[in-house]
Amino acid sequence: MIRILLTLILALSFPTLPGLYAQAKSVDDLDLEYGLPRLISEAEKKKALQKKRSKVLTQSVARKVTRIVEAFDEAGTAEDEKALILKSETYTKAEKEKESRIKDREIKVAVAKAQKELDDLKEKIDSLKSYDRSMVWYYQGYINLVYADDLPGARQNYLNLIQEEDATPQIKLGSYYTVSQLYLADEDFTNGIKYLLLWFQKSPEVTAQAYVLLGQAYFLLDEHKKAFSNLKRAKSITEEDGALFRENWYSLLIATMSELGLKEDQVPLYEEVLELFPKKKYFVNLAGLYNELERPLDYTALLKTAYTKQLLDKKSEFQSLSQSLLAAGNPYWAAEVMITGMTSVPGLQIVDQQCELSKVLDDRGNIKTNRQGEAVEEEVCLDVYGPAFVKPGSEAALDKDAKPVLEEDKQNLTILAEALRSARERTAAIDIFKKLVKITDDGEAYIAMGNLYYQEDDIAKAVEAIDKGLKKGKLKNPGYAQLTLGQAYFELGRFDDARKVFTKASQSKRDSVKKSARAWLKYTDAEQERVRNLQLRKESIS
Repeated sequence: MIRILLTLILALSFPTLPGLYAQAKSVDDLDLEYGLPRLISEAEKKKALQKKRSKVLTQSVARKVTRIVEAFDEAGTAEDEKALILKSETYTKAEKEKESRIKDREIKVAVAKAQKELDDLKEKIDSLKSYDRSMVWYYQGYINLVYADDLPGARQNYLNLIQEEDATPQIKLGSYYTVSQLYLADEDFTNGIKYLLLWFQKSPEVTAQAYVLLGQAYFLLDEHKKAFSNLKRAKSITEEDGALFRENWYSLLIATMSELGLKEDQVPLYEEVLELFPKKKYFVNLAGLYNELERPLDYTALLKTAYTKQLLDKKSEFQSLSQSLLAAGNPYWAAEVMITGMTSVPGLQIVDQQCELSKVLDDRGNIKTNRQGEAVEEEVCLDVYGPAFVKPGSEAALDKDAKPVLEEDKQNLTILAEALRSARERTAAIDIFKKLVKITDDGEAYIAMGNLYYQEDDIAKAVEAIDKGLKKGKLKNPGYAQLTLGQAYFELGRFDDARKVFTKASQSKRDSVKKSARAWLKYTDAEQERVRNLQLRKESIS
């Protein structure tokens, strides 16, 4: 297997805004056949099969090729052993570094053996038969690609192979694909597309991966309609085969749709992605798309799902979700979100366990084999970790020195207090307002606290809190606070104090406050007179 995989699909984020090339409103506006490659016909397939004939290496070349393959097997075994050492928990860091250097030397020696055999063959390359030459180019290309990191050299090797008339059809076909990848890796998109189209024209069976590669090449050339057609075809193939449309393929497809302005059509794709790959960035991007499409209920529901999966880790995310839940009539959830943000830090927890058969090492760091020389495999299980809300300073925290996501500042405490008040958790809300009065320069927190005491029938504390709020000042609506304070005095039978407060409230700039204050003044006078008369009667009787 090739050790170095060319990462040609870009690590694209999922943009939600239309690009500069937005031309379509929906997928229905596009020609999904536009930009698709020409495929091999049935007649061409039959013709290719008729041409196919077995090839045999000359004896001297065959012996060298055998030694080349043996050398590659040695290098591959050393690579496997190195990978197992690096993953092993029985080696210390220093031991891993030491053993890795040993394996690197073994790999280098094995590759040098193969290269020596190839150098001998290349010295007489012109005298070799076409099929023999094709195998020289094939193995030299492999070394340049996998071990020498010589991509231009590898590309030329595979181009030479393509020119060999007697090259094995399957190897020649694979070379078209590899050459295309190497051109694209070098940002030569024109030649990359050229050789990929040739591969499509000659391949008896095309793959979703090839359509994705072609789609990406067109995307990088800003030919987004062609890119979209090929990516959609790739998705159709995976669905027909019951295979998985890969995560980075979704990324490329949605990026292409964004460039074409297909906002609405991105939503079901994002929902698919979240089912397969429930990562935070996809929740955030889809939430942004919902917000842009003015779908507030979907926006809130998605953020709530991200919260339950413990994916949120930013101040704005907790605040936005809490306020959205509060606006949607879910104050209990709103309060819980804020409390979590104020008491937690981002961390990791075990969410699953993956087990698979793996080769194992013996005491000398070599792959363990049975009597038949076959590699022994054992079941190896690894814990899978996922995001979590954890206590600050705990072992599970990503940063043990990290502070909770939300500070107990004015903004966050206000959101929490309002959520608790809406949830009628008055005692808990009062405790939060007690914290607010210490960090705010206005009397609003005292007024809110006084109102809550009043609702709890703790009238004396209501009077105390509201009085402090009025004295502290900077109130948005002092008249309403005066009305409540007057009513509290009234409840306590302190009619003179109530009259003084209602008199001040009757001078408010707000008509509604004036009207209520004047009504309360009349009611207070009447009630005070009634109480006085009642008292006189009691005294007369006694």
